[in-house]
This record gives sequence, structure tokens and C-alpha cells, in this order.
Amino acid sequence: MRGLLVLMLSGLLFLTYAEDDYQQYLNEFQQFKEEELKEYQQYYKEIMKEFEEYKRITYEEFERYKKEISQYWKEAEISTKKKWVEYSDDYRIKKAVDFEKGEIKVEIRDVKKPSKKDLARILMDLITEDTKKAFERDKLSQRIEKRITEKAKHIKKGKVKPKPILLNVVVDKKEPRPEDISKAVVSLLRSGRVVEKPSKIKGEKVYSFRVKLPPKRFIKKAKEYKPVVTQYSEKYGLNHALVFAIIHTESSFNPLARSPVPAYGLMQIVPSTAGKDATKLIYGRPVLLAPSYLYDEEKNIMVGTTYIYILYYNYLKDIKHPLSRLYCTIAAYNTGAGNVARAFTGTINIKKAAKVINRMSPSEVYDTLMRKLPYDETKNYLKKVTQRIIIYNRI
Repeated sequence: MRGLLVLMLSGLLFLTYAEDDYQQYLNEFQQFKEEELKEYQQYYKEIMKEFEEYKRITYEEFERYKKEISQYWKEAEISTKKKWVEYSDDYRIKKAVDFEKGEIKVEIRDVKKPSKKDLARILMDLITEDTKKAFERDKLSQRIEKRITEKAKHIKKGKVKPKPILLNVVVDKKEPRPEDISKAVVSLLRSGRVVEKPSKIKGEKVYSFRVKLPPKRFIKKAKEYKPVVTQYSEKYGLNHALVFAIIHTESSFNPLARSPVPAYGLMQIVPSTAGKDATKLIYGRPVLLAPSYLYDEEKNIMVGTTYIYILYYNYLKDIKHPLSRLYCTIAAYNTGAGNVARAFTGTINIKKAAKVINRMSPSEVYDTLMRKLPYDETKNYLKKVTQRIIIYNRI
């Protein structure tokens, strides 16, 4: 009996201690949560400041680069979303590839007309150039990368892998031999002609040479990227054709796509919007993505696909019909979910917009977006992506 009493008292004593420990745990947990929240708020303030710094640096370097080019060329032509432009170190040679129009343009500043041998050498260099070499030669991206990595603490750099840019488009073989590449160069030389134009530099002329890229270039590039697009589409429960349609519309499959927003790569990732949201999911916290990270084709597709997932399954999750939600996701990729909501309610409240959308048929949702989206660019974007999904469903 005495032993039972001791055991009971011990149990009560243990219970008292357990309750005290539990209360202490709750107090500590609450304090931990508050400290964690303060830490995250501080982090978020820092990262947003760094995003603004990223924009400022990008703008300054774009302007600086254009001024340099303007010393030698009438038009300061630089890379865009759908055009890759590269200059020689002395700015005498300009190579431009328009991925949307399917055209190569080579321009040379000189006192005399270039020989076929000169043109062949330039075309050979362009066709065999890979993404790694192109990034190393890209003065603008290198300067932005250097400055932003010196300024920002929360940044992820990448390593641009040597992937073909034009080789698999121009030469219709998986593993072309040197003689195959030479034949392709000869074929390009035969299909174009040199045109003489005035130069900005006295005593020189500009000799311009244009040729068309072979047809089916989009399908060839899509097949090249299919393994990685399929990998991330399946991971996030998305249709691979949607990802391809967005790549086509954003960059025309230009792996070196760039705009001063800033936005980079195949899916035109904006570090302060898509990059911020996607990296929060991928890495647990938003981080800045350097040009070297976003010019890695696989990482660019990973981030872009993650952002589509966030739009479809998170921001726009209250839209019930899958097709209505798809239309809104496509528009939001271009202009943001808030602007999509504004088309239906006049406000950026997505939940409020979802209630309106859920009373509509998918065709009514599409028509409303085409009439009321705030920007014509987004209307055209929605139209193009929806049409291209049908094409890429066949790949």
C-alpha cells in the first residue's frame, strides 16, 4: 500500500514537472517563432533592396554598352528576347541571329569587301559556338554578373554549360562531323549575298550578309529540350505542351534571350517576380538569380516551370474549371495574377476574381481576358500560347 502511494505521488510529481516543462516549451516556441519572423522580415527587406539594386545595375550597364556600340555603329543593336547579337572584341564584326524570323545577319566594318573565305570563317564560328562560349563573350552579361555578385549577399550563380545554339538547327544530324558543318556553311554562303552600306566610321563601309535558317527550327529545338521540359512538367503536374508554348512565345527558343526588365533565358525569367516566387519554393527562401544561373538552360526551364506551377496551383487555385484556370495562368505568366484579377473585378483581389470567373464558361473567361486585360501585349500573348499548345501537344 505504501509502495502504491509512493508510486502515485511520484506520478503526480512527474505530471507537475511535465506541465511546467510544456509551458516552458510553449513560451520558448513562441519566442522562437517571433525571432524567426523578425529574421525573415529582415531577410525579405534585404532581398527586395537587392532586387532593386539588380534593376539599377542592369539599366546602367545596358546604357553603357549601347554607348560603346554607338561609337562604331549607327544602330546600337543588342540582344533581345528573340534575337542574339554578338560583336567581336574590336566591334568590327557584328553577328545577329533572329530566332523569331529565322535569319542570320553578319555585318563587317572594313575598307574593302570581305572575301568568301572571311565570311565562311565567321559563319563557321557562329554555327559552332555554344552557350558557354557565348556567355563568356557577352560583355554586357559579364559586367552585370560581376557587379551584382559584388553587391548582393543573397545571390545564386550558375555555370553555363556548353550546349549548341545553332548547330543542331543548321546541320540536320545528331552528331555532325566537321565535313557536315563545312557543307552547311557552303550552303549558307550560296544562299546569301553581300550588300554594301554606309558606315559611321569615315573611310569604311559596312558589308552586310543575310541568310535564312533552315525550316522547322522550332520543332528541332523543342525536341532538344524535351527531356528537361518533360522532367519538370511531370514533377509539377503540368502539360509539357504548355511549357513549350510559353518558351516559343517568350524567346522563340533563343537560349541567350535577354531584356532590360531584366529577364533572362528561354522562359524570360524576371529575377524580382518569377525568380523570387520560384526560388522561395525551390530553396525555401527567395534568392537573386544571376545571369549565369538563368543562362543554364535546365535551370531556366526548372524555374519557369516552377513559376507556372505556383500560378496554376497556388495563386489561381480558386478557379475551378481547369481550362479557365489555364487561360488565366497563361495571362498571369506575362502580366501577373493581379492584372488578371483586374480584368474581371477592377481590383487585384484574386479570390474575388475567382468567384466571378467560376460563374463563367471557359470561352467566356477567354473572351473577357481578350477584351479587358490591361495590355495588348498580354492579349496577343494569350492568343499565341493557346494556339501553340495545340502544336506542341504533338511532340
